[in-house]
Amino acid sequence: MIAEALTEIDPSGDWMARAEAYAATLTELDAEIQDILAPIPHENRVLITNHDSLGYFADRYEFEVIGVVIPGGSTLADPSSAELAALVEEIVEEGVKVIFAETIDSTALAEAVAAEAGTDVAVVTLHTGSLGEPGTETDNIVGMLRSNALRIAEALS
Repeated sequence: MIAEALTEIDPSGDWMARAEAYAATLTELDAEIQDILAPIPHENRVLITNHDSLGYFADRYEFEVIGVVIPGGSTLADPSSAELAALVEEIVEEGVKVIFAETIDSTALAEAVAAEAGTDVAVVTLHTGSLGEPGTETDNIVGMLRSNALRIAEALS
């Protein structure tokens, strides 16, 4: 455990108490996120993302990632026109209303896919690969996760 290792390095810090407090904060946040997402109907719990970045989120909160704009594990990959056409078809067939993009990447390709799928498909940015600027609601992991949940709930409710 990290707290135990930190205690060995610096026994003057109360690392175990800090770790327990942080674990409690994360447990409370998990319950809050479940409450935030609860109003989203089952049929709306589908995600299209810029790249495969919300898998753990989807598993934890009962969503399904049905497509990604940039396939593969890298944001440097270039999707083929056939892959993009298949994604647009999936968006139209499933009635998807939003594509979730990341604040660390350009949204241009996601916006092009949304435009191709229809004018009522929005692109919503989430913090997935970095925190927000200091002093913002997303400048720490708790705020980032809460903000993402609120953005997802607003987009899919």
